Amino acid sequence: MTRSEDWADYLDPAEPSPALPPQQRGPLDRVTSALATEAVWSQPPAGLRTRLLETAAAEAANATREMPIRPPARPTSGAPVPAPVPAPVTSTGTAPDAVPPRVPLRRPTRRRWILAAAGVAAAAALIATLAWPRSQAVTFAMSGTALAPGASARAELEPKKAGLAITLQITGLAPAPAGEYYAAWLSGPRGIVPVGTFHWRQGGVPINLWSGVGTDLYRQLFVTLQHEGRPPTPTSEVVLTGTAPG
Repeated sequence: MTRSEDWADYLDPAEPSPALPPQQRGPLDRVTSALATEAVWSQPPAGLRTRLLETAAAEAANATREMPIRPPARPTSGAPVPAPVPAPVTSTGTAPDAVPPRVPLRRPTRRRWILAAAGVAAAAALIATLAWPRSQAVTFAMSGTALAPGASARAELEPKKAGLAITLQITGLAPAPAGEYYAAWLSGPRGIVPVGTFHWRQGGVPINLWSGVGTDLYRQLFVTLQHEGRPPTPTSEVVLTGTAPG
């Protein structure tokens, strides 16, 4: 599986949680925690936009009124300086340019609105992650070894929600003798994982196998001849082998 699919499965409660390194789990856990917060889904309170605009207008007016007034320039001649004309007063006793009272902004309400916006952004990131396209099926050839030189196969690996579906189209492989069977395995740096068994005594049909691991770390696919009653570990009798494109 690709890294984006691992992230999607990690965030999706309906999918088995994959093993991710701590540096990838941390940001994903924070997204999950943010989405679980009740305030994330709260709507902005009614009238918040109006109060914000009124507050901004009041602060701008206060800043204009509180600007220091420069003293008038000293006249260059002996002409008298005219006295300033007082502003007219209305019937209410206030000047026409009086600043309206400042509306206090409730910080808890503003904080909840900011959290809601952050929640929407986190939800959008989650949707984008879950909507990331799944990997397409890959097909590659498998060749026979010295134990089965005339054998070959075409392997198709297709990621599914529950694992990796593997289909083998085999030609030229002899049926497994009585008391023996074939087993398929995926191999990688972390070891070997069994993906299914078959005997091929009738042949002519695809072999459907299943894997719980992906080809990002387990790219080599091989088939061995096994013996009933012996330990279910890969024998050295490899008959088919191939490597998934990386």
